[in-house]
Amino acid sequence: MGPDDRTATHCPYCALQCGQWVGPSGEVDAREFPTNAGGMCQKGWTSGALLAHPQRLTSPLVRTSREAGFTETGWDDALSGVAGRLAALRAEHGPDSVAVFGAGGLTNEKAYLLGKFARVALGTSQIDYNGRFCMSSAAAAGNRAFGVDRGLPFPVTDLDDADLVVLAGANVAETMPPLMSHLTGARLVVVDPRRTPTAERAIASGGLHLAPRPGTDLVLALGMLHAAVVDGHLDLTYLDERTTGFDDVWATASQWWPERAERVCGVAATDMRTVVGWLAESSRRYVLTARGAEQHAHGVDTVAAWINLSLALGLPGRPGSGFGTITGQGNGQGGREHGQKSDQLPGYRHITDPVARQHVAGVWGFPRPRSPGPAAARSSSSTPSAVPAGRGRCWSSGPTCWSPRPTPAPSPSGSTRWTCSSSPTCYPARRRCAPTSCCRSPSGRRRRGP
Repeated sequence: MGPDDRTATHCPYCALQCGQWVGPSGEVDAREFPTNAGGMCQKGWTSGALLAHPQRLTSPLVRTSREAGFTETGWDDALSGVAGRLAALRAEHGPDSVAVFGAGGLTNEKAYLLGKFARVALGTSQIDYNGRFCMSSAAAAGNRAFGVDRGLPFPVTDLDDADLVVLAGANVAETMPPLMSHLTGARLVVVDPRRTPTAERAIASGGLHLAPRPGTDLVLALGMLHAAVVDGHLDLTYLDERTTGFDDVWATASQWWPERAERVCGVAATDMRTVVGWLAESSRRYVLTARGAEQHAHGVDTVAAWINLSLALGLPGRPGSGFGTITGQGNGQGGREHGQKSDQLPGYRHITDPVARQHVAGVWGFPRPRSPGPAAARSSSSTPSAVPAGRGRCWSSGPTCWSPRPTPAPSPSGSTRWTCSSSPTCYPARRRCAPTSCCRSPSGRRRRGP
């Protein structure tokens, strides 16, 4: 097989999308690409085996009823049959009788066309994709804090020169092995209840493995944020110029001094302070969350707390530093960006926003919006909080039994000021500060424990 017989493509599995060559019979070889640099994991090396599997379908199969067997047919007949059935269902039961479910394995182009097909051709509001569970917590927290649902806002090659990387809820050594080649020069901190291979690598790098009790990730993040404030690690200039709402966040984090957090989450207070000190003192530092932090009943709060810690230390928006969420499936990020989510049109435009709907209608060539949206009674609670102009928003609503805050006024486009966004869950709280310490709020006011 010569080079001209191969097709340059990408591994279809995880979000690294490693470059690979695929031959006409399914032969796979690694290809030089920034994310994998000529290497692949076992999933990539064996991905071509599916192309030549004897049970792989190469022609459409149809059946006249659920009890009948399948018979092979041509593509024209199959597509005509599907289109006729969809039209009949819509005519008899209405457009919402047909639902569309996409996946993060689709390319950007396919994700865009699937969303347009559902909303325009079918006229259904019943569209979603598998990223709804996978990364919805990260998406909601990102919208609160930054005004946009963006997983990883920098290329993974930026991690090559990192001094410190905190991985919260990620076991990339097993789930995304090629990513580890970008972390060889960094000190790693892994937050995971299990002693995973990634945690082993963290210890070997001179870093730490923080093993919180399952379900206490939020307490750990709040304890570390408390340490950042009390130990003098806040980037006050950054907070003043580029964020809003941090005093509200501190009203919650002040209750979780590290020693108290240790009693709940099991991570030593000294380790919390050590990691915060490393983050504050390193010049190139990153905080990355993944499914372990996100897939909780209160995953939005947990991701928001990690975002708040990153904002408190001035990471996002600076060269060589940042916050991001590690996408799971191949193009889960593209699925959200291009309109597969039930509540989003292409370009992160919210489906309840009349201006966004009108814009998309114009792009699609319709004089008025034709994208079905949620019922009017639900629309007011569906719109994500806008970020005040030029700032990020620190989001906090008190220490117990969270209820949503009012939605701020919409911000102009191009906002670069972010929102600290934390909504702690129902953990008991009795003091605002450690009884033996005097806590200074970011605004300069001193707060004492009872």
